[in-house]
Amino acid sequence: MKLVIAIDGDLLVSEDQSLGMAGQLDAITHIASQLGELVSAGHNLVITHGNAPQVGFMLLRGEAARHIVHPLPLDICGADTQGATGYMLQQALKNWLDQHCITIDVLTLITQVVVGAPAPHGAPCIKGIGPFFERERAQALKKNHGWDMVMVPGQGYQRFVPCLTPKRILEANSIRSLFEQGEVVVCSGGGGIPVRILEQGNIIGVEAVVDKAYTAFLLGEELQAEAIIFVSPVERIVNTFDLDLNYGLHDFDFSELEKLISCSPNIEDTMRHKLIASRNSLEENGRQVFIVPPDQLGKIPDRCKGIQLLAGKTPVKA
Repeated sequence: MKLVIAIDGDLLVSEDQSLGMAGQLDAITHIASQLGELVSAGHNLVITHGNAPQVGFMLLRGEAARHIVHPLPLDICGADTQGATGYMLQQALKNWLDQHCITIDVLTLITQVVVGAPAPHGAPCIKGIGPFFERERAQALKKNHGWDMVMVPGQGYQRFVPCLTPKRILEANSIRSLFEQGEVVVCSGGGGIPVRILEQGNIIGVEAVVDKAYTAFLLGEELQAEAIIFVSPVERIVNTFDLDLNYGLHDFDFSELEKLISCSPNIEDTMRHKLIASRNSLEENGRQVFIVPPDQLGKIPDRCKGIQLLAGKTPVKA
């Protein structure tokens, strides 16, 4: 099968931040082994991933060292984390493939997406990024940079930026060419670097974020992928769908998905984006969509435990 794999960014860092880069590498190596199982089973992969924790760390480091280094705009943070995270995924997966005598190249492509309107109706259209600040520092940042600073109860003030939808992947032709040659491509990290194209044709970065769920479906269209696989922490899936994942793959039809989106206001933002992007895609083309925890990724599609979103109504089981 032709698969687009979209991995939540918090699965690519350690839960224990004191472990630093070693912990991040361990987390990525675990994911890479699951990706390797898919390649070994004959699937063709394009991999994308979230980058919210990684961008948050960059911004926190910049704030801590603000007296000696200049601040980084969000598009540069996106490019930096695409490269670093892609490098680690690329290396870990290539090591796994080599150890299993599979001669396939893995490449990382820094990817830009032309952004348009805010996230679709019902999805969060702004997102908090970076560290939390006390009131005085937040006011200074708002005055000096024009940032929108929002009070997050119990944590402090945080910068909020628009969450925009991707209209076009600028490097789509290169991704498609590599994919059709049988290579594994890591691309569009963090949903892609958000950019706009000026009237004279120049490309410029945008101070915004893009959720990877929408870009994953764009990739699916470009590559004519047969399925989109979202990889999320098991707790996030269980809390969203209120299902026990120990009992195999749960089919969730379009009407159930619509009901979940409209009647569950407390779904985490990252999962809400997945559900809305999936609903819109299922309505248009019916492409298969799975949401699975990381330890089930290598068992896609027949042996995994997780969620399968269906365009039609779920058949009644005898």
